[in-house]
Amino acid sequence: MEASKIRRLLTWVVDIGCILFLFLGLLRLLPTGLLKPEGYRFVVLAIMFAYYAGMEIFFKRTIGKLLTGTQLVTNNDAAPHTGQLLLRTACRFLPLEPLSLLFSSNKLAWHDRVSKTKVIHLDY
Repeated sequence: MEASKIRRLLTWVVDIGCILFLFLGLLRLLPTGLLKPEGYRFVVLAIMFAYYAGMEIFFKRTIGKLLTGTQLVTNNDAAPHTGQLLLRTACRFLPLEPLSLLFSSNKLAWHDRVSKTKVIHLDY
C-alpha cells in the first residue's frame, strides 16, 4: 500500500534533520573560516544529494523511511535501479518540488513521477 502524505511528510522531516545533523557535523570538522557563508548552500546541497543518493542506492531506504516503516519501489513494485534513484535524487532539486506532494491527488511527488517510483508503507 502506498504511504500516506502524512507518513511521507514525517519521513521528509526526519531526513531533513539527518541532513542538518551531517551539515553541522561537517562544519565542526572544518577549520574555522574555511567556508564563507555563501559556500554553505553548496555544502548543504552536496550533503543532501549524497545523503539521498547514497542511502537509496545502497539501502533503498533513507533513515526517515526506516523510522516511518516505508520503502522505495518502482511503480511495478520491483527494486529501483541506480539510474532511477539518481534521477529521483536530481528531481528533488527542482524549484517547489517539496510542495508537489502536498498538491498531488495521488500521493506522488515530482521525484516519484519522473523516476517512476513510489513509496510504500510496509505492514510488518
